[in-house]
Amino acid sequence: MNGNDDEPAYSRVLTIRNIRDPYFRKHFRMSRACFDRLVNVIGHHRTETGDIKRLRTPIDQSTLMSLWMMFNPDTFRSFGVNCEKDMSVVHLHYKKFIRVMCEIGNRFIKWPNAVQRQRTVLFYERNFGFPGVVGSIDGTLISITAPREQKQRYVDKNSNYSINVQIVSDHRLLIRDVFIGQPGSVHDARVFRRSPLAKYLYSRNDMLDNDQHIVGDKAYVLTDKLMVPYRDDGHLGLSHRNFNFILSQCRCTVERLNALLKNRNIRLKKLFCKSIERTVQHIGAASVLHNFIILNGLEMDGIAFDGPVPEINVIEAMNARRQRGYDRRLFVRELLERNRVEEDEEDED
Repeated sequence: MNGNDDEPAYSRVLTIRNIRDPYFRKHFRMSRACFDRLVNVIGHHRTETGDIKRLRTPIDQSTLMSLWMMFNPDTFRSFGVNCEKDMSVVHLHYKKFIRVMCEIGNRFIKWPNAVQRQRTVLFYERNFGFPGVVGSIDGTLISITAPREQKQRYVDKNSNYSINVQIVSDHRLLIRDVFIGQPGSVHDARVFRRSPLAKYLYSRNDMLDNDQHIVGDKAYVLTDKLMVPYRDDGHLGLSHRNFNFILSQCRCTVERLNALLKNRNIRLKKLFCKSIERTVQHIGAASVLHNFIILNGLEMDGIAFDGPVPEINVIEAMNARRQRGYDRRLFVRELLERNRVEEDEEDED
């Protein structure tokens, strides 16, 4: 602390920390125990990276201020008045916080390893009967204010300024991969082709087993790595419609995750920021916090995407696997149809 000027504000912060858990969770979206772990993780990281030179504000106080700005629709000016801080000071702590959260992101957002993938596969098979699913992928738009540069690129189909966020979710609503930064005008299929995930999927053998895949909506291109529904031209057969219905049930997890992410981080419904770099950092920090809260501060096991992204031609790699995708989708459709017929026969008996 810096003298007596910080005493009243810090006293109020200590009072907030001593609030009973349900009320603390209501304001900061996490338990006090989870918050203490977050403070420790941030403190260790800033110490290891040499980021702390003169600690004028305690890390717990800085983290509380930043979480308030992440999870509540308050302005920096009004919050600064309430905690007797200049709004520039609050904004400085917020910038440091989202930067640190992005730096530690690969510790809490990881691609599932073989054991974790098998657990996810079993979940989807037992609950929906759909084999081989290790996650669901979807893109969501985050509304933003007009950016300073190339703002027309960020005008989406609804004539709003937005930024694309591509998320892969598992059955526990954990984010397994996130790709942020493409303009809102870019189609989901192109966002996927530009993402590091696509390059990893089609160049590494440890991402998915031979009988595994992720599921997406009809915006994506069918391959053996990415299963999508049949396009409904009005003439789909019963087995095709059954396949689409069950696949959409599997996809509900990523849609629930997107809704949870925006409801927990209320600012993601409209980000008032003209800097694309800052916007990407904010969304990245919100994604890391999402996993951190679900994991209760425990570091995630899995495959971390470290090192340079492989340089491959994603379009050629996808085209080479299109026929495998058709064959696998046919196999799954026939399997689901057999299961449906057997269930109907059991009901009749």
